[in-house]
Amino acid sequence: MSTSAGRLLDGRTALVTGASRGIGAACARALGRAGAAVAVNYLNSAGPAGQVVRDIEESGSKAIAVRGDASDAEAATALHEEVVTMLGDIDVLVCNAAGSAAAVHGSVVEAGDIIEGQIVTQFRSTMLLCRLVVPAMRARKSGSIVFIGSTESRSSAPAVPHVAVAKATQDALMRVLAAELGPEGIRVNTVAPGLVPTDGSSAAITPSVVEAVTGSTALRRLGQAEDVGDAVLALASDLSRHITGAYVPVDGGLAMH
Repeated sequence: MSTSAGRLLDGRTALVTGASRGIGAACARALGRAGAAVAVNYLNSAGPAGQVVRDIEESGSKAIAVRGDASDAEAATALHEEVVTMLGDIDVLVCNAAGSAAAVHGSVVEAGDIIEGQIVTQFRSTMLLCRLVVPAMRARKSGSIVFIGSTESRSSAPAVPHVAVAKATQDALMRVLAAELGPEGIRVNTVAPGLVPTDGSSAAITPSVVEAVTGSTALRRLGQAEDVGDAVLALASDLSRHITGAYVPVDGGLAMH
């Protein structure tokens, strides 16, 4: 379970994309517990998004649910405007939305269209919101942007090829933005979860997979969504004020980067 974070983000506004379930929801809750006013972005899961909002409100912070496709320019602009109108300029952006794509089976060479589609969706859902929030961050000379990546992007044998390639593209974007925006006081980092059980990954996490991964992990347990949320909170807060361009694996020491 997550530990108390105090009120590290009092007075700040955060937007978490893809925040109705799983890792995105855990990130939103962690930021809310730390005092941020949180915009919980969702696309189709209004009910779960509403529950995340209620959880944040019960922790003593303000929250709203905001529907919108982060990979669509018009929808992203509309959701950004709604957040700014209701909560104020965004101090913390967590890019978790990645869209969905059919799984790649067989030859990766023959699955180019699937992989290309995932790259485009991932890039758009990340870049569009960055483009929208950066001007106000520049004006304030401060801001924290956290990308949710995946250790698949640095795996020597990725189990999910389309995720590996799309997240590797996002990793490169993170480094470029960190270098460009650093002089203006804006930090950009990536939190890269390992295997984390969520409702979206439960089918793939069989007992044999759990046993294999747990036995190879230094901490001898699978990561939880709350582990990722707390890592995001650390990078969103001033505790990491001199950290930018970092790739932080949250995998219990499985990869030992």
